[in-house]
Amino acid sequence: MAVTTGSDRARATLAYLRRKITTGEWAVGSRIPIEPELAEQTGVGRSTVREAVRSLASIGMLETLPGRGTFVRSAAPTSTLLNEFLSDFTLEEILSYRRALEIEAAQQAALHRSDDDLAALEQAAEDEMGCTRCPVLGFAGGEDTAFDSKFHRLVFDAAKNRLLASLYAGINDQLRTPEHRGRLANVATATEMERDHARVLDAIRRRDFIDTVHAMVDHVDHDVVIVNDQHEVVPPLARTPEQQQRIDDAVEAGAQRGENVTAG
Repeated sequence: MAVTTGSDRARATLAYLRRKITTGEWAVGSRIPIEPELAEQTGVGRSTVREAVRSLASIGMLETLPGRGTFVRSAAPTSTLLNEFLSDFTLEEILSYRRALEIEAAQQAALHRSDDDLAALEQAAEDEMGCTRCPVLGFAGGEDTAFDSKFHRLVFDAAKNRLLASLYAGINDQLRTPEHRGRLANVATATEMERDHARVLDAIRRRDFIDTVHAMVDHVDHDVVIVNDQHEVVPPLARTPEQQQRIDDAVEAGAQRGENVTAG
């Protein structure tokens, strides 16, 4: 008979809890079973369960709220570790990384979205009409947005890539930190935001990943931007006038295509 040590039981318990989270059985935001129930499920003592919960909390996957229980914070051990890692990089580098994640997520959403994903995106775009910005970060003027922006998060859900979604959540957590307050802004009007979301949504609906990438590239250029002490926008990328003209032409063509779809 194999001998099971305390270390073996602790590792098995940790793996069990982590698997519940990473497979989605315990969804992000949900409360996990209480300690006695977990001890019964895993066949170990409460102290072993408690230690496993603490380990997952230390890497940002779980969060224990006194009097309320323990909740799933992230589907991957990225938030806490990523925040510590990102602190060594400039805001320009961090925002560039966020931009790359959004573009890749949009492409994968066009390829992998389901009808339910599409319906959710359509509802989110409708709910957020009239908003003066994508309220992903809640930083404009220092106040929190009155409602939870879902469009960008749902793009990541539709991409069916949990790692992309977790990294994106970690990036947004980092951008919310005090040292970045006052250096970020949304410069697009409500009309521009609605136009951008409509273009992204239309491309995802048609499963055209090339158009989706172009639409998202244009959108993230003014979704969240860096401003200097004079409140002037710091361009995310240095482009020649010829390169910018090509981008503007592509935007205009995409807008005309969207108008034709609406008219049809």
